[in-house]
Amino acid sequence: MPENENFTIEIEGEVMEDLFPDLMSLEVELDDSLASLFKIKLSISQEADGLWRYLDDEPFRIWKQVSISGGVESEEPLISGYITHVKPNFETDPTECYLDIWGMDGSVLMDREEKLKDWPNKKDSDIASEVFRLYGFIPEIEESKVIHDEAISTIIQRETDIQFLKRLALRNGFECYVDGTTGYFRSAQIDESPQPILAVHFGDETNVTRFSLDVNALTPVNVAMLQVDRINKEILECLTESSLQTALGKTNSNGYLGQGMRPGQAYIGMNSATGSPEMSALCQGLFHEGHWFVTGEGEIIANQYAHVLKPRETVTIKGLGEMHSGIYYVTHVTHSFTPNGYTQSFKVKRNALEPSGSEDFSGTSGLLGGLL
Repeated sequence: MPENENFTIEIEGEVMEDLFPDLMSLEVELDDSLASLFKIKLSISQEADGLWRYLDDEPFRIWKQVSISGGVESEEPLISGYITHVKPNFETDPTECYLDIWGMDGSVLMDREEKLKDWPNKKDSDIASEVFRLYGFIPEIEESKVIHDEAISTIIQRETDIQFLKRLALRNGFECYVDGTTGYFRSAQIDESPQPILAVHFGDETNVTRFSLDVNALTPVNVAMLQVDRINKEILECLTESSLQTALGKTNSNGYLGQGMRPGQAYIGMNSATGSPEMSALCQGLFHEGHWFVTGEGEIIANQYAHVLKPRETVTIKGLGEMHSGIYYVTHVTHSFTPNGYTQSFKVKRNALEPSGSEDFSGTSGLLGGLL
């Protein structure tokens, strides 16, 4: 690998420097909705005593704690988790034998036991805070609004703790995940400052080797829900037709509907809520999810970007023309370290098209010059 591309693997707090000569590849997958993963691939060889290098070593056993950092010039934490799979592969040619070591972030500890438990008289955010603390995680919580009074209904958990919290997060329009020692239960942070700019076909500033987009007119829909009130038996109705999220561009999906066309509409079924506030939160969250109607994926050569791209944050992309250049929300990044170098594969999404005018396309002579 180039000298300025660096990574560190620690197992149980010990830096594994001896791995580097045998390291075939290292991948860290970070996703906005799934648990983070790491994959270490090592070349293994048979020793004179008949044993295989690494296979019987204490650090490479399941449930050992692993921390991985990486970057260009300086390193940043990428993942902290546990070894969950050890997969030796013995080929006919002994020089081609290798060992795969896979693992997940700390949320794997919350996915080990299905529980049947009641949670009376609590907000969803209170429950999230309590569950995260059970595993030693520091809660980073956005307060939810509804208190579930046991006189009306009680929240019942019938799944693992992380599945339960993700279910609660969905009905509040929140993200729920573990990063390092912190457990998050909160709205997407799309109003924070974007990460350093990605440039596609932009002369000397180009740092993206490939990029593709998909604009899907069918995903955005209005979301409705009907339910009988549990106390007075009245019909409760909820219809969400507008967004509370910041638009990452000038025109949302409704702005492209033809004359006389109405937005699509979907009804929530097989779900129940304790009342109008919870119905409203659920409909709003699903409405926001559907209005991410632009998705993209690409790959960065890390030396050219010189930064660690992170999911659950925004990034400005330029060089895509006036319609598609602008701010995107990063949903997935795979950091890959091989002898050929360090690359970052990424996925992004957007809930609007065209620049709003507030974007910072630094290093250009005017806005349109930075887009085209």
